[in-house]
Amino acid sequence: MNIPSAPERVTLNITNQCNLNCLYCAVSSTKNAPGDMKLEEWQAVIDELARIKVFNLLISGGEPFLRQDFPELLKHIFKYHFRISINTNGTMLNDQVISLVSESRRLDNIQVSLDGPDPETHDAIRGRGTFEKVIRGIKALCRWKTPFSFFVVVCRNNKDCLGEIVRMAKDLGASQVTFSTLLPQGSALAHLNDLFLSFDEQKKVESELRYLKKRNPRLVRGSLVQTIEWMDMIGRVGSNKGKPVTPNKITSCGGSVSECSIRPEGWVIPCDRLWDYKVGNVKEESFQSIWLNSEMFRRFRERYSRNMDYFEECRDCPYSDICRGGCPAVPYYMGRGIDGWDPLSCFRVFSGEIKSYV
Repeated sequence: MNIPSAPERVTLNITNQCNLNCLYCAVSSTKNAPGDMKLEEWQAVIDELARIKVFNLLISGGEPFLRQDFPELLKHIFKYHFRISINTNGTMLNDQVISLVSESRRLDNIQVSLDGPDPETHDAIRGRGTFEKVIRGIKALCRWKTPFSFFVVVCRNNKDCLGEIVRMAKDLGASQVTFSTLLPQGSALAHLNDLFLSFDEQKKVESELRYLKKRNPRLVRGSLVQTIEWMDMIGRVGSNKGKPVTPNKITSCGGSVSECSIRPEGWVIPCDRLWDYKVGNVKEESFQSIWLNSEMFRRFRERYSRNMDYFEECRDCPYSDICRGGCPAVPYYMGRGIDGWDPLSCFRVFSGEIKSYV
């Protein structure tokens, strides 16, 4: 396949340090580990990304605002053309921090993680006292008129208060509420029985999100909402049972094609969901060399040259001509390899025809 000379977006995970202990942390394997790249190393990477015409940067971690030289790093980014977004748990937001990030007109969004509309729900996932700190931070963003959104991982803990989260987001002035599926990775693997939704619970969540999306079409977004809309479309189109089917190409993931991520120690990965799938290190070779020549990237990209019937579970599936293949992180972290079948994106699992292995 033809690969662009540079990705459109790169996520810079600038530190492993984090002040919380979330039950579903996707990067728990390196949480608070030493080895963050030095300021000058990150500056050199940013210089290269600007030179090869990467357009968008997402700054994340860990918790990015814990990095002591964050002001210097951000000022270096501001020298260039990048559109910028920042992911944060929200506990470190204050007037001093926000005044710094608001200096650039190219700041598109600060995405704040939120697990519930009240301390009881939110703190059960992230730790005691975190909800109050997040709300304080959000009010500071409002004072500075800084654009922000909420990122919500839907799980058993917050499944019954999604409407309250949306109402709170509207009241506070959020631009979006991004709902995401809980993935079986990181520390969530130890809590799947407590956090993962049953089939019946999932159906109720889908119904609620359809309603919330209809009432708030611009506010309610996210990968989970997109999945529900996609599954509903497949349901309307129907299957091709009894008819010849030409399986679709696997096209669902933009990792290694339009985007990728860099970990705090310099490791390049297809995306944050594949935290442990390392393809090369920017401390050892240039980012563009890794992007264009990495053997691990080449193997990962082979996924896009395959049809849906590459997956054993998808052979003879009457929906394989419209399915797109799902997320490779799900089978990867469930021990089925990077080329495995993703049941969380399967219409037959969605409709109850077959069961998921998650």
